[in-house]
Amino acid sequence: MPYVRGFLVGVLLAILALYVEGYIRSERETSAGEPQKIANSDLAAQRLRSSLGTIKEEVHEPTGLN
Repeated sequence: MPYVRGFLVGVLLAILALYVEGYIRSERETSAGEPQKIANSDLAAQRLRSSLGTIKEEVHEPTGLN
């Protein structure tokens, strides 16, 4: 009987650990905020194109490859 009791205690501890982990994870997500969701793909594409020019300039300046 002690083996069954030990097994049941182990299962209960595992369930408790998963519950606590889920609770902590949900707290972190709500406190950090959700990432911004893109509602308009055309606007996202336009912003990406405009930022690519800036990124290329920042990369080429230190290397002197202008």
